[in-house]
Amino acid sequence: MPRREQLLAASALLFAERGFHAVGIDDIGAAAGISGPGVYRHFASKLALLEALCDRAMSQMLQGATDIMSAQDDPQDALEALVDLHVAFAVEQRALIGVWVRETRALSDDVRRSLRRRMRAYELPWHQVMTQLRDDLDAADVRVVTGATLAMLNGAALTSPEVDPSQLARLLRRMALSALLSRRAPVRRGSGMSTAARGHLGEAENYGVTGS
Repeated sequence: MPRREQLLAASALLFAERGFHAVGIDDIGAAAGISGPGVYRHFASKLALLEALCDRAMSQMLQGATDIMSAQDDPQDALEALVDLHVAFAVEQRALIGVWVRETRALSDDVRRSLRRRMRAYELPWHQVMTQLRDDLDAADVRVVTGATLAMLNGAALTSPEVDPSQLARLLRRMALSALLSRRAPVRRGSGMSTAARGHLGEAENYGVTGS
């Protein structure tokens, strides 16, 4: 594996396990089998490593979603493919998702804004197919349901499941499709969602990067 890739893999694991601020350049170098100063031959700083990891995560997901929308004409097939894409990423690249969810607040405002724009581009195909499949939801509802489902999938990276990866993938896929496709149940008088609860649910749209 090229040294740059070794450093990215090592920093992803360390940032996910300890947190960005608790990891030093010497820790990253040691995990990759080189001295701390040797890291600077490949990355200008620890922050540059974090930026590269977040960029990689977003690039992989955005390219995957773009490929799916180019290949799938049926909205149901497209949605299932999008779910499979995100589930595979959450299960197979837990450290990278963990860094994405937890550590983006360490990035500069400009980098966070750029990532947020790309996240919206990633969410757009989800919104498009959901709009076709869920005529019972308006545009705002679609955004909330999608954001909450993606937050749930990303949360799998922050836990230590007691099931093997293949079973975890099956469970997450089933949960995601159920959340996305279940129709709204009739609400009895007096049992509607409170304004505060709707506010908390709306916060699920920001499932990875903070800032505007």
